Amino acid sequence: MEAQSERDSRRRNRDEVQEAIREALVGLLRKRSFKDVTVEELARAAGISRTAFYFYYRSKNEVLVAASEETAAEVYAEADRWWHGAGPPEELVRASLEGIAAVYLEHSEVLRAAVEATTYDDEFKTFYTALIQRFVTATADHLHREREAGRLRPLEDPEPVAEALVWMAERCNHAFLLLEDRPVRDVVEALTTIWVHALYPDA
Repeated sequence: MEAQSERDSRRRNRDEVQEAIREALVGLLRKRSFKDVTVEELARAAGISRTAFYFYYRSKNEVLVAASEETAAEVYAEADRWWHGAGPPEELVRASLEGIAAVYLEHSEVLRAAVEATTYDDEFKTFYTALIQRFVTATADHLHREREAGRLRPLEDPEPVAEALVWMAERCNHAFLLLEDRPVRDVVEALTTIWVHALYPDA
């Protein structure tokens, strides 16, 4: 029991330090681009040495990966309102897109950095593309269920439709909310209109 307690304590400490490093990254991203953040200042901001940093993460990219995965989990939960919710499709789509927009604004630093990293880091681009593909797959699965239930407009293949819708939402949220600071309501309403009319028959 004592050995287990010691392991649990070490685990909690490790989790706490890793969280501190991720929070430090967010703080630094408020001041500069991800490319300009160094491991040394990231470690310093987290209250640890540069040497200790490598005990928790192999690189600053790995910190961004962890932060991106945490954020993606929140986005996934919001998207699931549509995938597995009950109610009129338009209400479910709008609720999901509103929730996703809120996550984008809450975690704007991480999401901006993630897209930035895809422009010059092939490994991170591969990671990010795979991350988005999770949403494409889940959306395609939902469209298959909706088609089988007879709720969709005629769709020969839901897969490319799901891919287009997911990337549309990702690009619009990034460009309009994070880069241009447009009103959330306008972005959500535009996406909802497109998604609903593309997928569901008019009432």
